[in-house]
This record gives sequence, structure tokens and C-alpha cells, in this order.
Amino acid sequence: MEKIELQPNHRRSFSSTLYLLEKMAVEIREVLTSENELRMQLEEKDLSVQKKQSVLKAVTEIEKEIARLADKYQLTRQEMVESHFLNSRKSKAWEILNDSLSKRMSGFGEFPPEIAEEFDGDIEYMLKLVNKL
Repeated sequence: MEKIELQPNHRRSFSSTLYLLEKMAVEIREVLTSENELRMQLEEKDLSVQKKQSVLKAVTEIEKEIARLADKYQLTRQEMVESHFLNSRKSKAWEILNDSLSKRMSGFGEFPPEIAEEFDGDIEYMLKLVNKL
């Protein structure tokens, strides 16, 4: 296969495109094959075994094509350092939880003052758990 050299700006853009597509393929595979149940998400299994197999086959083909295109256009892998990944997820969790404190929920209407202290305590406890990550 002939290698094609893209300009750096096009290479970065296409690398990002394939990176996101690969992440979506992994997510599809995980949803269709996982037996894990999430507490905050109810998953309705409505696909037939045949449809799941067909989708998983297509996902495999997409992953192979991503590899082929990455090689053809000489795309570099994005580096993911575990500690950086973990710190970014902790920061995002911290941001989401802090936005859930009673005083920050005023945009959704007045928060009942009689439960605010207990509610905020629960959020603070979750923040402590996140800090253990």
C-alpha cells in the first residue's frame, strides 16, 4: 500500500476523526457484549442475536479500516498517560459534583432549604470518594 503524507493540520484533524470513531466503535462493542448493569442507566436489550452479530462484524470491519487508514496516511497514535487520564476524570467528576451542590441548582428552581444541608453532605461525601481515585 502506498503511503500518503498529509499536511500536518490535515493529519491532526483526520487523526482526531479516526480517534473518535475508534472510541465509538469500542463503546458500541462494550454495550452489545457487556453483562454489567449500571445503577443509573437501564439498558433495554432489544436487538436480536443476529442483529448484534451483524453490528459486531461491522465494528470489526471499521476497526480494521481505521488501522489501514492510520497506516496509509501515517497517522500517529494519541498518547494517553494513565495518571493524566485519571486526573482529568477526577477533575471532571469534581466539576460535575460541585455543580450539583444545592446552591448551584438555583437554575432549576429553589432548592428546598430543609434538605439542602443533608444533600450537600452527600455531595461532599461523594467528592471525598472521588478524591480517593
